[in-house]
Amino acid sequence: MFYTFVCNSCQEVFEIRTSISEISNGLKVRCPKCASNDVTRDYSKINIGLSAGSGAKSSSCSTCSGSRGCCGS
Repeated sequence: MFYTFVCNSCQEVFEIRTSISEISNGLKVRCPKCASNDVTRDYSKINIGLSAGSGAKSSSCSTCSGSRGCCGS
C-alpha cells in the first residue's frame, strides 16, 4: 500500500510504499526533500496502488478546495 505523509518542517507531501505491518510496527519515515523525521501521516488520501490507467481518477469534489481537501485530492 501507499501511505501519504506531510513534512512538518518543509511542508513537502510525499508517498511511501510499504506494508501495513511495517506501519503498525512503527516504521521511521523521513522527508525525501529535507530529511526531517518530523512527518505526519495524511489520512485524507487512501491509495492502494492502482495505476493511473486503471480507471482511478484524481479530482476534487465540489465541496472541498482540492490539495488535500475533504476528498483528499
